[in-house]
Amino acid sequence: MPAIGVLFRPDRLPEDLPQAARAAERDGFDELWVVEDCFLAGGLTMAASALAVTERIAVGVGLLPAMVRNPAIVAMEIAALARLHPGRLRVAFGHGVDAWMRQIGARPPDRLVALEEVVGAVRALLGGEELTREGRHVRLDAVRLEQAPAQPPPVLIGSTGPRGLAVAGRAADGVLLPEGAGPAAVRWAREQAGAGTLALYAWLSVGRDGEAARAAVRPQAERWAASGGYPRLTAHAGLGADGSGPLDDRALREIAVAGDPEDCARAVAALGHAGAATVILDPLPPDYAGQLARFAADVRPRL
Repeated sequence: MPAIGVLFRPDRLPEDLPQAARAAERDGFDELWVVEDCFLAGGLTMAASALAVTERIAVGVGLLPAMVRNPAIVAMEIAALARLHPGRLRVAFGHGVDAWMRQIGARPPDRLVALEEVVGAVRALLGGEELTREGRHVRLDAVRLEQAPAQPPPVLIGSTGPRGLAVAGRAADGVLLPEGAGPAAVRWAREQAGAGTLALYAWLSVGRDGEAARAAVRPQAERWAASGGYPRLTAHAGLGADGSGPLDDRALREIAVAGDPEDCARAVAALGHAGAATVILDPLPPDYAGQLARFAADVRPRL
């Protein structure tokens, strides 16, 4: 079975994070993930806050937009957290949402080249290497971390396309997939990226009435399918590359952890069997705490 994480959604208030992190640890979840979206809370600051108020649970941050971070400086930040909380940090980078990167003047000519250069440099620095590189995006001259962590955290890449997954296979420790990735998409992504860990976000809607629980997640899934931003995921879910296929009960069972407790347990198990190392639950608003409590009480024992 995969590790089970929970997502602290980026639109939630930062001051709600400490209580949510303590609750996730108390309820036995393996990981807590925070998100860095423009223009909300900073991902590393949120991760540091969650780590500081917990003792056991691992904390992941994703996605950090690689375009806006000097690899030496972000490696320093990550190294400090890894030393303060050994074995409890995970980090995922992405190339950033195109509109946001243009909005802040940080859209490079080739986002995937920049992503690979930044992630490769960060991982090397965290591993204690001295780097001199003259790339298209990364330029370093004899840079080495003076306080590299003894246990470097895993560095993942968030992507859903063949080129991005290939970059993850070359430059990262694994892949982070967004919501909407069902078992077929997980198997495909693992084939594209090769060896390495695979984590994914998954919408969570659990209740005694399975049909009602799936109906609750339908509006969010419909917006996701209609966005056109995830052609590979929608195709693997049987919705077609444009997401226009029927979003029926079968499709909802494929792309979400939704239904009664047995349905949800089967969905998590299917993702694990497909190759997911971590399933990070994204509970539907507004009852975040209630959804996670029901999962911990009614679904987790079935896994």
